[in-house]
Amino acid sequence: MSDLKNQEQKIKLVILGLENAGKTSILDLLKQKTEVTLRKPPDMYPTKGVERRSLFQGKIMVWDLGGQEVYRNDYLANPESYFKEISFCYYVVDIQDYYRLAISTMYFMGVFNLIKRYSPDARIVLLFHKMDPDYNPSTRNLKEIFLEKIEPFMQNNDTSFMSYDTTIFDLNSIKTAFSKEVLQLAKLLD
Repeated sequence: MSDLKNQEQKIKLVILGLENAGKTSILDLLKQKTEVTLRKPPDMYPTKGVERRSLFQGKIMVWDLGGQEVYRNDYLANPESYFKEISFCYYVVDIQDYYRLAISTMYFMGVFNLIKRYSPDARIVLLFHKMDPDYNPSTRNLKEIFLEKIEPFMQNNDTSFMSYDTTIFDLNSIKTAFSKEVLQLAKLLD
């Protein structure tokens, strides 16, 4: 029984990205704390610092890292406090925020290097979020631009990743992004 308890403590999922990317909304939908309609997105407030919560009947401990610059700087300056013993890293990219894509790309690369150092076996999952029903990408959408920047970087570090298009208006898009690996691992603990 103690082995199971130790395994549960090691299942740490970190979700991060810039502020307003939709990290907390995603988690709230997974916990079914909010209802989303096409007319009214949920009222959300920015995460301050780190909010810890459990998912999937307490099997996964989620660290929701606030994306404001002051917090991002703290995570990067004190990586051992945040990036140690991670099983899954979910990085959320707001595909509608053209003006901040370069910042998001640089932040991902910085975080990735620290995760590789402190949690070398962590699985990396990219969520291209806000792929909303009314979203109309330009000729070169932000997902393609982001991937062009990070794919060579990931290959140079011999790391694979999964990516999913998500929106709060389609709960299945979010469930799919979490079900592939996280739920499979959680089921192993039953």
